[in-house]
Amino acid sequence: MRTDFKKDLYHETSMLELDAGEEVLVIERIRFADEVPIAIERSCWPTHIGKILVEQDLNRAKFYEVLEDNEIFLKRAKEKISAINATIYEADLLGIRGGEALLEMTRVSYGFDDKPLEFTVTKYRSDKYHYNIELTR
Repeated sequence: MRTDFKKDLYHETSMLELDAGEEVLVIERIRFADEVPIAIERSCWPTHIGKILVEQDLNRAKFYEVLEDNEIFLKRAKEKISAINATIYEADLLGIRGGEALLEMTRVSYGFDDKPLEFTVTKYRSDKYHYNIELTR
């Protein structure tokens, strides 16, 4: 896992509706299930949230629990799921071949003031991850 406050992340800053040049906390980690890598996660947070998260053991912390413990609550989120192919770098991290199919999930989470609090891109191995949805009318 890597964490770092970074500037000049134009796409991330835009998704979080921050001013150009504002710092963003970036957390990159590989997610495992039964000791098998199943996903690469890159989450970005505004500085005021980032300062709370870096105080935690991010290998064990549940981000949303940490936020709620600090009186920060999420109201809604938007997710998009796409099919992509793994780069050589991503394939090496996930233990698969370059070019294999991945599911890419992009999420923007919003607080009760409707301002973005999180921008996350997670790339899942398609052979180890399934996204199930139940629709009711």
